[in-house]
Parts: sequence; structure tokens; C-alpha cells
Amino acid sequence: MVRVAQASQLTLHDVEAKFGLRLETGADFFPEWQVAPVALDAYQARVLDQAQAHFRYLLAYPVHEELVKMVIISPLLSVAGFYERPFRPIAEETIEIALKANDELVRGRVDILVLNEQIWVATIEAKGPQFSWHVGLPQVLTYMVSGDQPSGVRFGLVTNGTDLIFVKLNKETGQYGLSKTFSIFNPGNELHHVVAVLKTLSNP
Repeated sequence: MVRVAQASQLTLHDVEAKFGLRLETGADFFPEWQVAPVALDAYQARVLDQAQAHFRYLLAYPVHEELVKMVIISPLLSVAGFYERPFRPIAEETIEIALKANDELVRGRVDILVLNEQIWVATIEAKGPQFSWHVGLPQVLTYMVSGDQPSGVRFGLVTNGTDLIFVKLNKETGQYGLSKTFSIFNPGNELHHVVAVLKTLSNP
């Protein structure tokens, strides 16, 4: 009998064990996030500055993860050009991964999946600010493992609104790496840098 596991219930240990993943900490594994911020026009800069200011204000109240998507993720995708050709964002995409070795099926729903034709550009997992981004890491790795392409590199983004971190996965080797943690509370506005990374990932 096939057992069904929910991606949202898996721990990082579960994900690493089930899919044979291991963290790679070498700086040369994930150079894509180490880019300089791109020059933005006045409108784009204002959009990101407002997103940062608005979310800081909202943190005085309980914030649901849907607000994280609206206030932080949507402006980032817009300024990065992910609402334009050739990209196609998909919300709440269902994934299933069959593990034949132990008759198990892993199911879950990706918050936001960005495609360029059929190539995954980024998988985005949002959590409420009451949670650390660590809570979303097992889920985003699970979603990055799924799909028809048996090998290749995929990228993800995990955020709770205040902190944002990029994830890189090499499906062929099982290695994954993490960027530094970007925060809306650091000096300046690191959302500008996040956009630069998104643009880099979309133009390999």
C-alpha cells in the first residue's frame, strides 16, 4: 500500500534522506547570488522601497503569509520582469513525487512557480513572519526535486517577508547550497539586491 506524505510535514532531515540531498557550503557552488545590485529606474526603486516600508509597518500586527506574497513577493517579481514574456508564474501548483523504494508518495503545493517555457526559473515558498525561513527550506527543496527533468540545476527562494534566502539545487549530484540571508531590516534596501539575483537566475 502506498503511503502519502505531505511536503509541509517533512523536516530537513526527512528531505535529505528521502532524496539523497546534501548541503554544499563551498563559495564556488552558488556564485549566482553573489552579484552586485543592478541599476533600477526611479519607479522600480520606489516600488521596492515602498514594499520594504509597507511590510515593516505591517509587522506591528499579525501578518498572514498571503500578505507576504502581496507586499513582498509580487513587487519583486514585477521589478525582476517575471510578469512579462517569456516567463509564466503559476500560483499554488500541485506536485507529487513517487518514491518507489519505499512505496511512498510525497504531495504538496508550490506557493509560486516561475517558468520560462518549461524550464523552472524559481520556486518560491512564503511563510508568515512568525516563522523563520528555515521552516520553508524542506518544502522548497522538495518542490525543486519534483518535475520531469531528471537532472539539471534549479533555484528557489524562501521568505517570511522579513528575511529572504535563495536555494540552488543540482538534481544530478544531490547538492544544494544557500545564499546569505537578505533582510528588510539591514541598512539600505536589500530587496534591490534580491532583484539582481532574480535577474541573474533568469538569464543563465
